[in-house]
Amino acid sequence: MAAHRTDNQNFDIPEAACPPMRLLLIAVLAIGAGVATNRLLYATANQNYVGRIEVDSMTIRAPVDGILQNWEVTEGQVVDPQALLCNIGGQNLNRQLQIQHQEVERLSARLATLKAEVDVKLHEHLSTVESDIYQAELQTAELLQKKYYYELERMAWRDQRESFEKNKSTVNSKTQSGDELDDKLINCMLKEESALNSIEAADAQLEICSTRLEKLQKQKEEMRERVQQAVGLSEIELRYEQSKAELENLELQLSLQKVRAASVGTIANIRRRPGEYVKAGEVLAELFLLDEAYAVADVPTSHSHNFQVEMPVRCRFPNGETRTGVVTHMAIATSKEDEHQNPNGPAIPMRIEQTGALWPKIPIGGQITVIR
Repeated sequence: MAAHRTDNQNFDIPEAACPPMRLLLIAVLAIGAGVATNRLLYATANQNYVGRIEVDSMTIRAPVDGILQNWEVTEGQVVDPQALLCNIGGQNLNRQLQIQHQEVERLSARLATLKAEVDVKLHEHLSTVESDIYQAELQTAELLQKKYYYELERMAWRDQRESFEKNKSTVNSKTQSGDELDDKLINCMLKEESALNSIEAADAQLEICSTRLEKLQKQKEEMRERVQQAVGLSEIELRYEQSKAELENLELQLSLQKVRAASVGTIANIRRRPGEYVKAGEVLAELFLLDEAYAVADVPTSHSHNFQVEMPVRCRFPNGETRTGVVTHMAIATSKEDEHQNPNGPAIPMRIEQTGALWPKIPIGGQITVIR
């Protein structure tokens, strides 16, 4: 009985409690493991990358050599297309332009005078030529009429001759002798030959008249050009065209001295001051297209497989606001400049453009966080 009681007593003795410090340590380790797991899962699902705001820009260059006279705009000012930005001088084009205008006007007046003189002289010469043409046409008509008459006469004598030849064999001695018939036959032959000669002479005269008419018509067609050469119109026309071309060239040079904006944008990075000499092609300033801002994030090559074009992303700005964007371009090569500076190794630039609500305005080059 005693032994049995001893066993029951041993069975009912409670185990020693866990020390409080151990419980605290276990709780801290559990919480730390949970936080680490949560951060790991969040980082896996939401990878963050540093990005920067960029914009497309246009370089404003000096179109000609000269001295920068003044700026019509200030840095940070928004300008419209064709807005005047600055003036470049150094060449006295205004005076040259004025002189050239006067020369063009003088030649224009001289040209108008010569054209009027050409019209007057042309009218006089054309009257003479047209009179000669009219006389030649009348003579041609008369010759044609004579030729027609001679052809009728020839036909009549030919018919008479053929009639005499037919009746010669049956001549009646009582009415007329054979000698008389021969005389008449010879007379018909002579008359027929005379008519034929007259026809040939008329043809020759008609050919002469036709040649003269052609020459007169050609002379009439060339009359204006010959009169223009006689009064010197061609030379004045050439000088007038050359002066106009020179005037247009001066106007073009003057327009090039006025530098204008090619698009809507914001003036930035003004590099030259008024009074400084600039050369053609030298950079004067830049024009930022702020309305077309985008972000560029350098993604490590080890993470580049997580992105693709048209993939949506989120962008967190310095003021805490988050906006949406879409990947529009991924470079095919790493950036050599950032290869040694990036602690994560080589990276490729990724372009992100705005979608949804407008992005907050921050300075160009300002950093943002790109969230996958």
